[in-house]
Amino acid sequence: MAVFDRMRDRLRGQQPIGAAEEMQQIRGARDGIQRNMQMDGMLPGGVPTMGEAQDPAQQTGRKKRGTVPLQHSGASIDGLEGSLTQEAQDAYMLGRRMGLESLAEMSGQSIPGEGAGAGGRIMTKERLNSAMNTLLRYRSGKSSVNDRIKKSQEWWKLNNWDVIERMMKSGSLTEIPKATAWLWYSIISKHADAMDSYPEPNILPRVQDDEAEAKQLSSIVPVAMEMNDFEKTYSAVQYQKLREGTGAYGVFWDSSKAGGLGDIAITKVNMLNLYWEPGVNEIQDSRNLFFTTYVDKEELYEEYPQLKGKPLGDKHFIDQYKTDDNLDLQNKAVVIDWYYKKRMNGRRVLHYCKFVGTECLYSSEELAMQGDEDLMEGYYHDGNYPFVLDTLFPVEGSPAGYGYTDIAVGEQIKTDLLDDAMTLNAIMRSRPRYFSRQDGGINEEEFMNLQKAIIHTNSNLGQDSLRPVEVPDLGGGAMNMLQHHIDAIKYITGSTDVVNGSTPQGVTAASGIAALQEAAGKTSKDSNKAAYRVYRELVYMVIERLRQFYSVPRIFRIIGDQGKKEYVQYDNSGLQVQQIPNLPGQEPGLRLPVFDIEVQAQRETVFNKMANNELGVQFWGMGIFNPQLVDQSLMLLKMMDFRGKEELIDQLEQQGTIREVLAMVAQIALQATADKPAIQAQLAQVLQGVAADIGMQSGGGVGGMMDQSRQSMDNSGNMFGRGQENAIVSNARDRVQQASRPA
Repeated sequence: MAVFDRMRDRLRGQQPIGAAEEMQQIRGARDGIQRNMQMDGMLPGGVPTMGEAQDPAQQTGRKKRGTVPLQHSGASIDGLEGSLTQEAQDAYMLGRRMGLESLAEMSGQSIPGEGAGAGGRIMTKERLNSAMNTLLRYRSGKSSVNDRIKKSQEWWKLNNWDVIERMMKSGSLTEIPKATAWLWYSIISKHADAMDSYPEPNILPRVQDDEAEAKQLSSIVPVAMEMNDFEKTYSAVQYQKLREGTGAYGVFWDSSKAGGLGDIAITKVNMLNLYWEPGVNEIQDSRNLFFTTYVDKEELYEEYPQLKGKPLGDKHFIDQYKTDDNLDLQNKAVVIDWYYKKRMNGRRVLHYCKFVGTECLYSSEELAMQGDEDLMEGYYHDGNYPFVLDTLFPVEGSPAGYGYTDIAVGEQIKTDLLDDAMTLNAIMRSRPRYFSRQDGGINEEEFMNLQKAIIHTNSNLGQDSLRPVEVPDLGGGAMNMLQHHIDAIKYITGSTDVVNGSTPQGVTAASGIAALQEAAGKTSKDSNKAAYRVYRELVYMVIERLRQFYSVPRIFRIIGDQGKKEYVQYDNSGLQVQQIPNLPGQEPGLRLPVFDIEVQAQRETVFNKMANNELGVQFWGMGIFNPQLVDQSLMLLKMMDFRGKEELIDQLEQQGTIREVLAMVAQIALQATADKPAIQAQLAQVLQGVAADIGMQSGGGVGGMMDQSRQSMDNSGNMFGRGQENAIVSNARDRVQQASRPA
């Protein structure tokens, strides 16, 4: 243990290490720790030393197989507290320290705690001054946002006139704002409809062998999306779609997640940064696809030291939104993600290159040529670009479409102009202005001050000394035209008053209101169906990321069949290529598990919830849940169409089967205890309790079945009567035969 003691002293700054043989002992101790950790199953792979160069695949978001980098905090290792001894933790920290020293010697830089400043301090005055300058630069860029926030707070506190007076004194309120919010309201109304129909997947197998895997995926895929806060992403993309005409998702593999194991990342993509081949209708048909981002130069230099002193390309060719912040691009560089498809071995594979300027930071094709077996199948094995576009109104020749802003902006402009003219006319009529002769002798200050009871003049007042400015009345035609353009916006965007809860005059029947709302909401339903198709593509991509990268088991918390929390372990073994049993005279084949995805709304509107609840009450009143009416109930339900019908049919079939089995048990018990009335009574009570536990009504439960069983027995004690099989037993046998047949 002496070597670990010296290592601990080294960390505390008490004793240097300089002997080569002692270094060899340290390396051996480190290797022993790795071997023990692998043998104990604590890690799925080895622990890399901090001195080793980082794999380029990890720098670009690609998973490095078989290696799990450990995070550190103080003298402990996250995720392994309590698993390693203090000596082992000290050994790991020393290895990290030595790795930093080696990197510092190669780069000529200092490491934290040594030579960082006077007394070995990291936060020197120069570094703090640099941080202060950065803060002031950020503050200057955020000044307009702060002004808007402060004004909003004053309006909220009803101090609006203070704001107006300050704006008038400063000259910033030279005219009345002309913008109205009718188009804005239509968009947020459509967004509310989209969120009311938030989707969830139901993954179905295409072959019977994949039923268990499909059931697991139906529970795990929503959890994986929830871990990405997908509801927030979905909301942001729906706003993007409604405003701009196209929303964009990205489904990537992020190797920095899960402590270095990597995990799926689903993000909203800025359409201004995405570039495809002109003339294609689908981005998957584009030969190349580019995604650009601004990255701080200092961050690039830290991650890629080889970029220092090299040109980083033109940073001004990316289009930017007009924001409230003042953007400073002086210290930014454009990093380009280049995805392209290339035909290899008779099929198209997807490759990925990351570069800045003319400097390549990562290339999956180069690594594949160097022998990386995983990348020989492409960067993503499904061969698709990791982007999905959700188009509102598609157009030919482009994967991007039109939004509500594009089609309704004309009516919005007319509405703004008319509203501005009418508002100005009303203000001029409510605050009259006057013509005054220069020799009229009127004290204008006293005339304008409403607190003055007396107004002085220098001469006799004539009829023409002061004359009001006449402002014509616009009349009702202007108001009708303004309302016409407002209604046009509502009809164009499908946000009519009926959709928003209002009803036409004279319509009072609930069925009539429901019919109007159903007809008025067709545009929202059409948009939601398009969003569901895009969501289906997203789920397919998530499954492909699971198939490619989930080689290490993960633990998921899911909701089980009974609505209870369950913890399950999952990996991609069930998604890999599987062997098909060979048939007589045929060679064994291979198949890849493929699934169908059914998308449905996760949430229901209040109206739909009330309708579903009312439907359940009607079923109860009709006797649908009565075990004695199972056959009739099943015939009725199979003719109907509502959500949850399959589950209800399954439950009724199970209830009917259980009742028939209990009837058979009652018949057998009656025959066996024909001469023992006391035992018959006790047995009836037991069966009655079982029936109550499974929800069977007492009136038609076991007591009724016992009576029916007695009537079915003939005088000779034959339980089936007249030598024929009882109808209940026959039905039960038919049900078992049907259930046992393959679908």
